[in-house]
Amino acid sequence: MSTAIASRVHEQAPPTLFTELSVVETLRGVETDDGAAVPAGSRGTIVAIYGKGAAYEVEFARPVIGNCTIDHDALRPV
Repeated sequence: MSTAIASRVHEQAPPTLFTELSVVETLRGVETDDGAAVPAGSRGTIVAIYGKGAAYEVEFARPVIGNCTIDHDALRPV
């Protein structure tokens, strides 16, 4: 988890919007933990919830394979 996201996780977080294994879509481009670009509109599966829903660990299978930690406001349900 990035330092910027980790600091926000400890701030007041929104109620959990998604549950583990929910399928979500990115609203903007993000980067996997390995540095691969994941374009906006990519679909992935939530595999962990941080800070009561402040951020989520999302696993992607395409167009890139990888995981990334994403703020709640960068995701929407599918």
